[in-house]
Amino acid sequence: MDVLKALVRSRKFWLAVFAVIQAIVFQFVPGFSEEVWQSIAALVMVLIGAIAVEDAAAKVGLKR
Repeated sequence: MDVLKALVRSRKFWLAVFAVIQAIVFQFVPGFSEEVWQSIAALVMVLIGAIAVEDAAAKVGLKR
């Protein structure tokens, strides 16, 4: 149960869910170029990576 609570509170999880939803929506909604949704997906991946680095620094004790 604690794992599920941690997952629901995870910013990385919700960003990943957003990325999947936006990829599906932009794939089937006309009017969006492929570059637009790929750019948004790339930005979300950068955010997830930054949050992962932040979490790792906090666990190691580098965060002030």
